[in-house]
Amino acid sequence: MSTPPNAADTKRALRNAFGTFATGVTVVTTRQADGTPRGFTANSFTSVSLDPPLLLVCIAKAAHSCKAFSQAGHFAVNILADDQKDVSGLFASQSTEKFDHAKWDVNAQDVPLIEGCLANFSCARHELVDAGDHLILIGRVLDFQTADKAPLGYYKGAYFDIGLEDDLAKAAASAAGISLGAVLTCETRVLLHQRNIGDICIPVAPARTNSVEGLADHLKGLGLKPALDHLYAVYQNTGNGSQRIIYHGTVTGDAPAGMRYFELNDLPLDQVMDEAERSMLRRYVQENQYGAFGIYHGTDVAGVVHAVTGRRNYQI
Repeated sequence: MSTPPNAADTKRALRNAFGTFATGVTVVTTRQADGTPRGFTANSFTSVSLDPPLLLVCIAKAAHSCKAFSQAGHFAVNILADDQKDVSGLFASQSTEKFDHAKWDVNAQDVPLIEGCLANFSCARHELVDAGDHLILIGRVLDFQTADKAPLGYYKGAYFDIGLEDDLAKAAASAAGISLGAVLTCETRVLLHQRNIGDICIPVAPARTNSVEGLADHLKGLGLKPALDHLYAVYQNTGNGSQRIIYHGTVTGDAPAGMRYFELNDLPLDQVMDEAERSMLRRYVQENQYGAFGIYHGTDVAGVVHAVTGRRNYQI
């Protein structure tokens, strides 16, 4: 095991190492003393015991809702289904209107239960354990319910759903006339290419490049360090029948000649001449608010955004 040179890098490396354990995703809910519903997204959930029936979740002491959960007598764990990435993103945010945008009911203890989940566990607090920068909340299961649905998976800081991404990419790659591009972010900025004055587009790979590895190699050749992490759009150009495959990812490095970084909230959409790209970038700005990204599939005119986002790291 190699250790990074400073404490910040070591902490980041440890977080990444923990992230190699694939988990499900939960939303933990309760009510604070004045009755206000509180909730947060967590993948640190574990079944503990069948007799008595116990489970646990971990809460960061820095979380805004930590005090409410540490004082609550009851709470619930809601295991999310694969079509609930928006719910995960919502409860992972610092929005004060989480419960205004989520569908939920209440259990016998008046604790919110998120609708549409794989399972909901209603719990009474059994024990609260201090553990470093987190609290371990152990609950005694009072009631539970389950549904026959596919799970929402989480691995290396990203959602995953096996199958959809590969199927779409392979189908597009088998067609003639492929164009590969990427929506690349660097912190709060997006990297865009300026072909001419007033004509902006996303970075694209040279013609005849038909793999994500080839796209990554092209970006590296420009002096960038890309990490292409998931498919973002697959669509056909109705004008000439060509296929476009767009990935999402992050990038570091100075902008190469002909490219610029633009602030996410100030993208020059009026200068993006391709209408499909303009629509895609507008969707990205909206989805980025909650960190729940879909995959667009269709044509440059109409299509569907699949809620089941298969995220995979293509760091090369």
